[in-house]
Amino acid sequence: MQRLKNPIKKQLTSLANMILFLFITGFISGCDDKAPVKKRSPNTLAAVEVTQAKIQSLNHTITLTGTLKPKRTIHFYNQAQGMLVELPFHEGDKVNKGDLLAQLDDTIIKAEYNKANATLKQAHIDYGRLEKLAKTNLTSRELLVRAKTKVALDQSEYNLQKKRLSYTQVKVPWDGVISERLVEPGDVLPLHTHFMSLMDISSLIVNISLSELHLSKIKQNDTITYQIDALGKKSWSGTVLRIYPQINAQTRKGIVEVKLDPIPQGARPGQLARISLVTKKEAVLVIPLSAIRYDQQGAYVFVVDIDHKITRTNILTGRKYPQKMEVLDGIKAGDVIVSKGLFGLRSGKKVSIIK
Repeated sequence: MQRLKNPIKKQLTSLANMILFLFITGFISGCDDKAPVKKRSPNTLAAVEVTQAKIQSLNHTITLTGTLKPKRTIHFYNQAQGMLVELPFHEGDKVNKGDLLAQLDDTIIKAEYNKANATLKQAHIDYGRLEKLAKTNLTSRELLVRAKTKVALDQSEYNLQKKRLSYTQVKVPWDGVISERLVEPGDVLPLHTHFMSLMDISSLIVNISLSELHLSKIKQNDTITYQIDALGKKSWSGTVLRIYPQINAQTRKGIVEVKLDPIPQGARPGQLARISLVTKKEAVLVIPLSAIRYDQQGAYVFVVDIDHKITRTNILTGRKYPQKMEVLDGIKAGDVIVSKGLFGLRSGKKVSIIK
């Protein structure tokens, strides 16, 4: 009985496998019948927009930052040593030309000055007396010469003591504001001690570093605009006061001194200013920024010939303008270049130009 069952079981298994095979084959065939037949698309050209490289007369706006500085600053050093007696002004005080800024103890120096003054007066009297006697030959020529020499020596001593006395007082040379007070009355000042500083803020200046490429395009008295960060977004006008003659060999930049006059209310030395310079117009070759691509070799564009064939061309760029870039080398005026549709382009391919 067992032997009969095994062949029957094998036949049933084979029959089931055959039915399953036919079912799967039919299912796949049905699916294939419903699948769309792919058609090979024709080889279409890339559609691009083009523009021409043009010569245009443009100026360049350069914005640089700098720090506000007073027009001039003076640091005071005593030229006579001694005790400081008076120092009436403090930081922030406004002073006028001729005001007494500092007074040193002048007791000893004044005494020496008075002595030199008296000695000089006596020398003049003695010389005058001998000069009258010499006219009547009542004195020798030698005594007259000695008296004249003494007058000269006493005059020199008097001048020396007078100058020393003047050093005990320091007066304000021009109107300004005290910026530093470094000592106090009662201090004994050694010779040449820096004791006070004065700023002239009747006008503020800003020194900015400008590339050598732009220095030749600005000149003295050119108008500039500026903003001071601490005072908001309002703009004021100023002028180019001077252009320094030397270029920094490391940075290739020169110094331009800008004068801010009149001074905005609230402006102080040390604040950050943003200076905008507008260069004079000049003819430059420019192309749209959108036409330029970059890789490891630098900037490049695709130039289109009369047969609509494109060629990758490396370019040397210059200054950047709004939506434009100056081209110094690589293409010339009139060259047609791809401005839009650059994705996937390769040198040597033809393109379709969108009018």
